[in-house]
Amino acid sequence: MNLNMQGLKGIVTGGSRGIGRAVMENFLAEDMKLATCARGKAALDEAANTWSSSTYPVFTKPFDVTDNSAYEAWFKEAIEHLGGLDVLVSNVSTLESKEGIDRWKNRFEVDLMQHIKLTELALPYLKKSASPSIVFVASIASVMINNSPSELEYGAIKAALTSYAMKLANQLGQFNIRVNVVSPGPIVHKNGHWDLMKNKQPEFYNKVASLSAFNRLGSPEEVANPITFLSSPRASHITGTNLRVDGATVKTVNF
Repeated sequence: MNLNMQGLKGIVTGGSRGIGRAVMENFLAEDMKLATCARGKAALDEAANTWSSSTYPVFTKPFDVTDNSAYEAWFKEAIEHLGGLDVLVSNVSTLESKEGIDRWKNRFEVDLMQHIKLTELALPYLKKSASPSIVFVASIASVMINNSPSELEYGAIKAALTSYAMKLANQLGQFNIRVNVVSPGPIVHKNGHWDLMKNKQPEFYNKVASLSAFNRLGSPEEVANPITFLSSPRASHITGTNLRVDGATVKTVNF
């Protein structure tokens, strides 16, 4: 299927590794014009080097998404580089090391507010697009009540993000802007959290993998593929959807 994405202008946050990088690879294969960011300069530079032969130069910049001034500066530069915006994939998350109320505050900033800030920056440009789309990357942790203790805040904030996206989809339909959510289950990629857990705590890793109908964890590509479709003009009548990509780890009927 031709996704009709050639020349579309896209922003993907957290594009240096994992799901974000897989989305970038898919978008580049569709000949899109792209901009991305990540907190780690080394990983971003390595990714950018692999994209150097793409049809359109990719704009990259490292910064922390909780730094509002840096966020706004990067976004302005990205829009200038792209010449507009059609597709937004808001993907950034992070592992949390703080405890107590500071843990909640950090989760709130990284897993909710930075998505909202990015959306507010993007909306004036998306309203000018002929094929505007937003995809938020959330998590099945938002609906699971038996998460590990370290995912208490993460799940609650991802639930807030999903609720925000569904309400936004209803409000933005008048501008033909589609808003969808993709909620992955545990995803394993090189040097990522679950890759490290596989070596450090293999019993726990295998227990989590066994929750899937396929008895395994997912890959970034398996999440990036539906994100790519939902971002494309081919998904023109899909909005307000939360798509689980979890190998049926969540054991409920998904009406």
